Amino acid sequence: MFLKKIEMQGFKSFADRVIINFDDPVTGVVGPNGCGKSNISDAIRWVLGEQSVKSMRGSSMTDVIFNGSENRKKVNLAEVTLVFDNEHKVLNSEYEEVEVTRRLYRDTRESEYLINKVSCRLRDIHDLVMDTGLGRDSLSIISQGTISYFAEAKPLERRVIFEEAAGVSKYKKRKIESISKLERTKENMDRMQDIVDEVERQVNSLKRAAKKAELYKNKKEMLQEVEVSVLVRDIKEFTDANEKIKEQMFKVDAEIASIETSEGVYDHELEAKRQEMYKMDQDISKAQELMMSYVREIGLLETRKVEIDERRKYTLEVGDKKAKAQEMYALMNDAKLEYDDRKERHTELSAEVEFLVESNYERNRKIADQQQSVGTLQSAINQLSNRLDIINSRLERPFESNHGVQAVMNNKASLFGIHDVIGNVFTAKDDYEVAITTALAGSIMHLVTDDDKAAVNAINFLKKNGAGRATFIPLSVARPRSVANDAVTVATHAQGYLGVASDFVINDEVYDDLRDSLLGNVLVVDTIESANVIAKRLQYNYKLVTLDGDVIHRGGTMSGGKNRANNTSMLTLKRDKENLETEIAAKKDALINEENLMNKLNIENKDAGDTLMQRRIALAQLEPLLDVKRSKYERLKMEYEEMNPDEIAPEEQGDDIVVQLNRAYMERDELTTNLALLRERRHALSGDIQRKEVLIRQYRTDLNKLTQERHGLILETTKNNTKLESGLERLSSEYQMTFDYALENIYDEDAAMSRDEVLKLRNEINALGNVNLEAPEEYAETSERFEFYTKQLGDLVEARDKLLSVIEEMDEIMVVQFKEMFDKINKELPIVFSALFGGGKAKLILEDENDLLNTGVDIDVQPPGKSVQNIRLFSGGEKSLIAISTLFAILKARHVPLCIFDEVEAALDSANVERFANYIRNFSDDTQFIVITHRPGTMAQADVLYGVTMPTKGVSSMLRVKLDEAIELKEAQA
Repeated sequence: MFLKKIEMQGFKSFADRVIINFDDPVTGVVGPNGCGKSNISDAIRWVLGEQSVKSMRGSSMTDVIFNGSENRKKVNLAEVTLVFDNEHKVLNSEYEEVEVTRRLYRDTRESEYLINKVSCRLRDIHDLVMDTGLGRDSLSIISQGTISYFAEAKPLERRVIFEEAAGVSKYKKRKIESISKLERTKENMDRMQDIVDEVERQVNSLKRAAKKAELYKNKKEMLQEVEVSVLVRDIKEFTDANEKIKEQMFKVDAEIASIETSEGVYDHELEAKRQEMYKMDQDISKAQELMMSYVREIGLLETRKVEIDERRKYTLEVGDKKAKAQEMYALMNDAKLEYDDRKERHTELSAEVEFLVESNYERNRKIADQQQSVGTLQSAINQLSNRLDIINSRLERPFESNHGVQAVMNNKASLFGIHDVIGNVFTAKDDYEVAITTALAGSIMHLVTDDDKAAVNAINFLKKNGAGRATFIPLSVARPRSVANDAVTVATHAQGYLGVASDFVINDEVYDDLRDSLLGNVLVVDTIESANVIAKRLQYNYKLVTLDGDVIHRGGTMSGGKNRANNTSMLTLKRDKENLETEIAAKKDALINEENLMNKLNIENKDAGDTLMQRRIALAQLEPLLDVKRSKYERLKMEYEEMNPDEIAPEEQGDDIVVQLNRAYMERDELTTNLALLRERRHALSGDIQRKEVLIRQYRTDLNKLTQERHGLILETTKNNTKLESGLERLSSEYQMTFDYALENIYDEDAAMSRDEVLKLRNEINALGNVNLEAPEEYAETSERFEFYTKQLGDLVEARDKLLSVIEEMDEIMVVQFKEMFDKINKELPIVFSALFGGGKAKLILEDENDLLNTGVDIDVQPPGKSVQNIRLFSGGEKSLIAISTLFAILKARHVPLCIFDEVEAALDSANVERFANYIRNFSDDTQFIVITHRPGTMAQADVLYGVTMPTKGVSSMLRVKLDEAIELKEAQA
């Protein structure tokens, strides 16, 4: 059989699971009114996709779910399954057995369809039974309501039944879908045409804008090449000029420094010499006053001495021998005193000269040692200054080894959101520079930016200029990190722990999060031994650095040691600079002290030399006088001895004039020597002061000239720097280029000489007015869109033509099939009608034979003994019989695998019921019938009867009776 069985559970009155097997051609379903037998036909229609709640005899689709009874609770699920035998491929499926299931859930009101237990759509159910005669609009599943509908339907509505019979439903459905697609295509075409028209207008406008933009770009490229070349040339000239100025400035600064140093030294010396000359003038004045007193004293003593000498001369001329001897003795004694005095003075001067000579040797040695000390200090200062120059050079160009960082910092003004490198935003506290440098490691040269957009912009700048690579740290993504409190507690109680690295850094508040992100979880300890102990206690969960730069990383790996070259970074360079500056200042102070000491020694040496010279002169002057005094003494002694002094006893001379005079002469000569020395020194000092005053005036004149020259160089450098910065700024901001990139890739020496060309090109560019630089891309994009939309429009036109062709082809097929089936049915209808009515005539009528696709179908019948009338004018029983006649005519014209009748013969009399039942039997060889009935005549023709009962109120159950077995049983009982 085509329909093999029905499985129901929770559907309407069938609360329990019910399976109805259909093994015979004609199956009857009987039962009293209200027992639920019509629910079987409802179940079949429901599974096959019935969506009309009214057709299902309910107010809501959930009414098909068993709603409970007095003794039974309502259920949440209605499920019905139909099992078809598809061996002859009646259904549109490749399977020989097709199982169709529908479920409905009360709570969610969701409906579920399955084919062979696979979820599917309602449309798949419709496609499965399409053109099989089982459609909802066919007469294969009919009830009393269907009969009434068929009889009362308008011709156009009735046409659907014949289309189903003709097998054109699928074509009609496809046509409807095609028409719907055609309408959508037409709408799409209209919209697409509007879009094409609009885009075409945009294309024309953008084409002009694109040409203008291309012209602008060409001129801009020409301007770029020329202007960049001019800028590069200017930058080169300004740079070269600044280098020359720098060289000149260096020379001028060196001269100024030298002059200022000399002037300062001379000023200091001049002031000291003036003080010295003032003191010397005072000393000379006092010495002159003392000299005058000595001269006066000598004059008095010489007067007295002359008187004595005259008296002695007189005595020697006129006195007796004794008196002469006494006077000669006195003369000899005076001569001896003078000789002894001069001899003593000669001995003292000789000893003093010898002492001064030895002192000069010692002093010269000290001066040599002092010169060596000064030279050593000067050499040390020079070495420290060279180191300071190197450090300053590295600090001035800290990124020289990192071209990417250097490029970004050089163009910082034209790149938004750039702060500085990590090494410049952080300052390590004293003695922690090496530890912080080690903790920061490679990130010390990372660039700090406001956010990731600034970093991306800078990276694109580096890419465009091929200026190297750099690493960026956006402040917006910096997240503070810290050391757990328990770890801090453990470390604090350990020997050598100094603190968290972030505590030893000074920075602006804006960098706090960045500081804590890089250093907040790094611990600082004093030595590697302490670090090892603390790391073990912390289970190697944190990074530790020592003051010497040794590291214990997370996980326990260690690094340390010392490079041959000092480990320098921006932080340590700053510390080294400060230390060097302090050391240089101390060395310079020491140098000044040593130079002052050397100057003092030189002055002392000069004074000692002058004294030695004076003493040698005095000694040289004294030697002939000593010879004269000795000769005089020896002559007087000889003359005295010739007078026989033994015979004459000399008298004691109480006059000490000679002694006083010798003392006065000695003091006068000493003072004369000293005064001469003072005057010579003063003269030399005065000459030195005059020379230094002349030199200082010259120095000041030269210094003024050099200062003016330096000021001019500074002004020229400032002008050059302003122009240089302007050129670099224009290169960076207007062309996004670095100088190196422009020099290597753009610079043209010939173009660099075309400064007037720049003005000309700028005027031409300004004359273009507003330019949409994105026009070429927009034009290309819009042209592509125009071509795409034009192609789409062509595709839509092609699709429309294809749809029209398909619709026309389907119309032809539907006309042919409908007309053929209509003629077949119309040929069989009179025969079937006459057999069921016992005579009479019937025929199908087309309302418009010229429009077979849309014409309605009417039925004119003439029962026996009556005139020809329309079907709507007959009684209910006659309408039923006419509808049944039409159905059987369709069955004869086209095979239908299954027919389900739900009390369709209820309005027929017994004779017509019997004819109806016999007619069913005639078709039972080719068509399976399920007849829901309560008429005995129909029951008699059934092969098997299913009785529907309701033993429990509200719940239906089934009882199966096979008539052949019942008859045999009856006959056996008889």
